[in-house]
Amino acid sequence: MTLYRTFIAVELSDESRRMVAEVQERLRLAGATLRWVKPENLHYTLSFLGEIPAAQVARAVVATRSAVSRTLPFSALIGGLGAFPSLERPQVVWIGCTEGSEALGRLAGDVKAALDRERLPSDSKPFRPHLTLGRAKDNRQWGDLVRAVRAHRDAAIGREWVRAVTVMESRLTPDGPVYTPREKVQLGYELKSTGI
Repeated sequence: MTLYRTFIAVELSDESRRMVAEVQERLRLAGATLRWVKPENLHYTLSFLGEIPAAQVARAVVATRSAVSRTLPFSALIGGLGAFPSLERPQVVWIGCTEGSEALGRLAGDVKAALDRERLPSDSKPFRPHLTLGRAKDNRQWGDLVRAVRAHRDAAIGREWVRAVTVMESRLTPDGPVYTPREKVQLGYELKSTGI
């Protein structure tokens, strides 16, 4: 049986991707040594389902449609650097959401509830909106990385309009993951169809 590595995400506009790539470059020039996420792969993960068969991918699409059918589009302000597990031990460097994080959190909660109703796997950890910029290559270089992140901690990208959610397939390759959209679901499509 073929399995598909699947997650549900909010993709970024080309303009936001370009601006995040500029922040990545500023961090690189400031001494941050990371395995950088390619700009075309930047996204907010709402839920990661893992490797699932095609029938469950189809059910994930149905669940996603149900989850977002009555959610109106909203905006999020991208900005503020951070790291997991902490700034002192940065294994993953990310840029957050300074406005609109509550709406993203509600959207992630709706998606999780819909996946649970379909008895599909979903994230158990609390949702924290972030765009992964890169992963640390070597903890011996944490000093330079910490200094670079702290120096750009207030980085601001701008406003992103959240209008759709994508059920995404991820294929791992030696050159990094390749993402293929399986279904893009527009927010609030049920409200629009009823004229609300």
